[in-house]
Amino acid sequence: MVDDMDKDIEITIRSLLSRNINGVFAEDSEDAKNKVIGLIPEGLVVGIGDSTTLRQLGIKEELEKRGVKMLDGFNFRSMYGDDWEQLTFKPAVEATVCDVFLTGTNVVTQDGRLLNVDGMGNRVAGMFWGHSVSIMVVGRNKIVKDIDEAFYRLRKVIAPSHLMIRASLNGEKKQRPLCVVDGKCHDCRTKERACNVFTIIEGKPLKTEIHLVIVDEDLGLG
Repeated sequence: MVDDMDKDIEITIRSLLSRNINGVFAEDSEDAKNKVIGLIPEGLVVGIGDSTTLRQLGIKEELEKRGVKMLDGFNFRSMYGDDWEQLTFKPAVEATVCDVFLTGTNVVTQDGRLLNVDGMGNRVAGMFWGHSVSIMVVGRNKIVKDIDEAFYRLRKVIAPSHLMIRASLNGEKKQRPLCVVDGKCHDCRTKERACNVFTIIEGKPLKTEIHLVIVDEDLGLG
């Protein structure tokens, strides 16, 4: 372990390793990008799951510079034009079953569990199925004490923040979940809710290696 590593990060990495998940420490954003690149075998196709953390780090741009072939979950139009059917389902499926999957994780507990919430389910599915290698990047602020704190964060912070950002960017006029208005979870039943699928990764899946890069910076939503 690194001598000046934050205690919460050190505990979390040890817990991840005990669950056969590779916990990787990154000192800062630049170190995180280099660590991620080093985990991707040459010549493989990388699928990207939507992640605020990845965008903040500029990992997609770094991969492009190095000539890595990607299924770009951030820019579907570059692959499929303006066909709405193609813009949504097809790229999500293809990114979920390629060689390597790269995304963030909403929460990691100190005992090494990865918890996530998703609207469609493609991002969380890609974390543990469809690839030989799954890589996730997370800021130190996403480390929580236990499952209870994790679910509180998912419902009260992650989902409302994601929908508020999406609504502000897209100017959506259709029915919105109430959390877009006040930032609070109302356990709504709207079709547009972003918390339809919750997952807990307790350990390494049988056929997929999981690497979690923990960055010693605050990143992502909340």
